Formats: sequence, structure tokens, C-alpha cells
Amino acid sequence: MNIAIEQDIRDVARRVDEIITSTLKGEPYRLYDAALHYIKSGGKRLRPYMLVKCSEICNGSAEKALYIASAMEMVHNFTLVHDDIMDDDEVRHGVPTVHKAYGLPYGILAGDLLLIYAFKTVAYYGRIVGLEDSTIVRLVDVLAGYCVVLSEGQAMDMEIASDTMIPDDEQYIAMVTRKTASLFEASCMMGAIAAGADKDVVENLGGYGRSIGIAFQLIDDLIGVVGDPKVTKKPVGNDIREGKKTLPILLALRRCSDDGDRRRMLSLLGSKRIDEHEMLYTINLMKDMGIDREVREIAGRYADDAVDRLKGFKESHARHALEYIARLIVERSA
Repeated sequence: MNIAIEQDIRDVARRVDEIITSTLKGEPYRLYDAALHYIKSGGKRLRPYMLVKCSEICNGSAEKALYIASAMEMVHNFTLVHDDIMDDDEVRHGVPTVHKAYGLPYGILAGDLLLIYAFKTVAYYGRIVGLEDSTIVRLVDVLAGYCVVLSEGQAMDMEIASDTMIPDDEQYIAMVTRKTASLFEASCMMGAIAAGADKDVVENLGGYGRSIGIAFQLIDDLIGVVGDPKVTKKPVGNDIREGKKTLPILLALRRCSDDGDRRRMLSLLGSKRIDEHEMLYTINLMKDMGIDREVREIAGRYADDAVDRLKGFKESHARHALEYIARLIVERSA
């Protein structure tokens, strides 16, 4: 079953990439190349996949859902491009970030273009594949609404980063729910809407996506601190160096039994000139505290909530695929 689902994920990713690359065309070529930069670098396309499966679990057409899924991937890439600009990151998934490869003006325009084409894809291709106008209006409304939520989450993240205070777990989860989980939630809702599902089903699958999105970010945070750089393609302890106040770091600061270790960890947050020995000491300290296990347990509880929301649906490939995604999110190492 897992082999079949993994192949299904690859197939949906391939179809989504084909739709985006055939749709996102124009001049000047450099602008469109910049917009497609991350698309061409590959990826699992989990949000589009979840959208398609949420449509199928509601007896919808995968073919119709694929164009809506492609729009969602464009929105996701828009967020990546602009997020990298705000953080001034140089590398994403082993390739130069868009603004580093093409220059800042093209980076801004490429992000804008992706967002505009996402809405154009829903409105134009939604009608081409036979979705009713009322359904397209619902899809646009959900997509626009969650883009607002995502922007609020990004602003919250910036405020947390710039604040000298250390946030509590609830504040961090609230930010993650907006910044990261919003697109997972919207993906699942839009898949159900494309299939003509009623409001309760749409909201239930949205809840599935929200829980998956939170779990995804918690594991991403964990990988950003203790991940293997050979797998993550990022420097060891990258999030510590960037000063990100993620859940693993919040837990570690709270678990420090020695004031010296706590001060040492705080001094490293956001320091660009961290001694490699200091970094390894801090990472090993976090591992000894059991932070890896604790974060995965918390993420696992969100994944369990997501799976529980699928119990009302009949057994099907789509349901099994969505259950598999929940496990995959928690177990991943990159």
C-alpha cells in the first residue's frame, strides 16, 4: 500500500508540475524563469496531493481537482519566494533562493506573479474543467481568506523574532497555525469544495489539514535544529544560527537545569558567528534532554487528531493516502 501511495504522490506531483509549467508562460522570459525556479527544483507537492485526495474522498474528480491543486502549489511557492526575501536566505532545498539567483526585484515580481496566476488558474481553468461558477466563487473566497491568514501568521513570526521576550508554546502554535497550517487547511477545504461536499464535510477536512499543517511545522522546526545537514542541505543547527524561537528551542530553554546552559543557549540564538564546538554542544544537549522525542510526540498528537477526522469516511485509497500522509509528516527527517 505504501509503495502505491508513494507512486501516487509522485504522479500527482508530476501532473501538477506539468500544469504549472504549461500555464506559467510569458515574457520577459527571465521573470517567468524566476517564478518557476522552485517548481523546477522538485518536491513532494504535499498540499496539492492532499487537495486531490480530499476531493476524491468526497467522490470528486481528480482531473478537476488537479488544476485547483496546481493553483495551491503556486500560492505555496509565492510564500517561499517572499519568505526567503524577508529572511534573506541564500539556499532553499539545495538551490539558490530566487532573489539570490535572479536579483531582488525579480524575486518580488516572481512571487507576485505566482500569486496572481494562482487565482487566474482557479477562475479560468476551473471553468474549463467544468466546475460551476458558484463553486469557483467558493474556491476563490477560501483561497483569498487563507492568504490573509497566512500573511497575519508571517507578521506574527516577524514580531516573535524581533521581540526580546521568549514566547510561550501557545503563542508559537497560534503563529504556526496561521503561517503554515493555513495552506494545508485551505488545500483540504478546496479539494472538498471542488467535489461539491457540504459545509460540515468541508470544515471537517479543513480541520484535518490544519492538524497536519501544525504537525508538519513542528517537525520542520525539529529538523531545523537537530537535522542532519547531509539530508536537510542546511548547516547544522541552522535555526539556532538564524535566531528562530521554534518549539524545540522553547522546550530546551525550559528544560535547562543549569542556568549556565540556558544563558549559553540564549547567547547562541541569532548569532552568525557561532563556534562549531559551541553549536555541537548545544545540539547534543538538546538531544540529551529528549527534545527530539518530545517534539515528535506532540506532532504525533496533531497527526492523530487529523486521522480521527477521517473515520467517518468509507475505506478507500484516498482515505488510506490521507492517513499515510499523517504518519509520513511525523516520521520524516527532511
